Amino acid sequence: MSNENTVTGAPAGPENPADAASSYPERTTARAVLETLRGYGIDTVFGIPGTHSLEFYRPLRELGIRPITTRHEQGASYGADGWSQVRGLPGVVITTSGPGLLNSLSGAATAYAESRPMILLSPGRPVGHDFRDIGSLHETKNPSAAVNAIVGVSRRVTSAAEAVTMIHDAMRDFAHSRPRPIHIEIPLDILEAPADVPESATAPRPLGEPAPAPEADVAAAVEALAASERPVILAGGGSLAAGSHLLELAELLEAPVITTTNGKGAIPEKHRLSLGADLRLSTAHEFLRSRDALLVIGSKVGEAELWGGDITPQGPVVRVDIMRDQMLCNLTPDVEVPGNSAAVVPQLLAGLRARADAGGSGDAVGSGDVAGSDDVAVAPSARTAPDLREVFDAMDEEGRTWAPELAALNETIMDVVPDDTILAGDSSQVTYMGSTTFFRAPVPHSLLYMGTYATLGYGLPAAIGAKLAAPERPVVCLVGDGALMFSIQELMTAVELGLDLPVICVDNGGYGEIRQNMVDRSIQPLGVDLVQPDWVRLAEGFGATGLPATMDTLADTVRTALETKGTSLVHLKI
Repeated sequence: MSNENTVTGAPAGPENPADAASSYPERTTARAVLETLRGYGIDTVFGIPGTHSLEFYRPLRELGIRPITTRHEQGASYGADGWSQVRGLPGVVITTSGPGLLNSLSGAATAYAESRPMILLSPGRPVGHDFRDIGSLHETKNPSAAVNAIVGVSRRVTSAAEAVTMIHDAMRDFAHSRPRPIHIEIPLDILEAPADVPESATAPRPLGEPAPAPEADVAAAVEALAASERPVILAGGGSLAAGSHLLELAELLEAPVITTTNGKGAIPEKHRLSLGADLRLSTAHEFLRSRDALLVIGSKVGEAELWGGDITPQGPVVRVDIMRDQMLCNLTPDVEVPGNSAAVVPQLLAGLRARADAGGSGDAVGSGDVAGSDDVAVAPSARTAPDLREVFDAMDEEGRTWAPELAALNETIMDVVPDDTILAGDSSQVTYMGSTTFFRAPVPHSLLYMGTYATLGYGLPAAIGAKLAAPERPVVCLVGDGALMFSIQELMTAVELGLDLPVICVDNGGYGEIRQNMVDRSIQPLGVDLVQPDWVRLAEGFGATGLPATMDTLADTVRTALETKGTSLVHLKI
């Protein structure tokens, strides 16, 4: 068992739990690691206590860190990801050795594919016991190597100092590079030993300012954008660091903004310049191809976003990214602007404004030879505001055509939920054929989703993590029955935590898209039509409120769920 708490022959713990603190008076490596995390503001960790991870749990109360015990380590890593997106700090997962660590890896792979920060902590075999095939508890051949094949960095450390340094380095990398999860394996004898670092070494270190782009690259980008008459912005997850400056840039250029699903809410999606997160739609592809300049900020322009579409514009492509390899991925740039969007977008704003003040002369910000640079530049202040109603309506209509029933139920739900709702989705048709289009995100990270890794079972634990991170905001989980069954055990976690969390289960009887894929390939559907539980009674068995719904009663039922104290499950069969 991955969460085993007893081992035959192991000494019993103190009869009085209050005596536990005095059992190990030393300041251990485990404590030093957690002190370091707490210093950066991390006050919540996810995982399941296990025999070998107990020393991670000893200092949590004293440090003011809340442990969230999920019913499966996969739920812990998904929950940490949801918490991280809403809280703006890396999610932390503590597992025991062997199966506990390996169970968490789907969430780690999700964080890697979606470029999100995560720290996994696990105990390992004592020093000198590497690769010993002796049948020890949770024995695993080479766990760090296994994890290293999935995350950004996995390392088996040899001291408390090395573990603490890894955390400091990770926090800096998360701020200045493409965020990727890391894993720290601490040998059991080192984990429980007195720390070889002073308390001062665990104090948070300055992360530094976001890196700006070279002036020549900014100048070239400004030249290209100023020369365009119909620019458009594609904003990915890497654009979110720019904050409100992105909207300023869009308004200055009168440039419509379309986002990836990770960039959803980069500007408020009810703003006149927002085209939402519908990069998958052919209507969006046609619109992007019609523009005479495309500014891509913080996106790899992933295949899973485009669904095979071509978005090459009629003019130059300008790409801003913190990592150069991302700027060369999937769409060839005419102008490369390497740097952190938090710094680069203000640079572009300053350059465009300086150019306008100088009467359109490129001399105000430098020069650069790019496609279209010989054209007469249009001063940002003189641009005509585009009327996007026609293209916006066409995109909505295409979204309805793809999946009319999913569009209708999403629109019904979105009319009911408060504007500041966080919506947790899954790799369910109801999410990627409905919520991505019809949920208008007011701010970033309002839709929790993972379109690249596309894992099942993400939505419910991510919703739990989000609600813990922002208890003042409404959080709703909207997923399909197949996805919910992957993590239904986490309903018990939500109930135990007393979370006011409506879960809406859209039941199409199994794996609807795979069923359709089989039909499209002339395969008689096999293995995709699933026997369903009595969802209402299942919810009640967990201690939640079960609410049956039909399309006719959906709006009222969701209102009831939002008003219900505690966790509720709305079952909608379609």
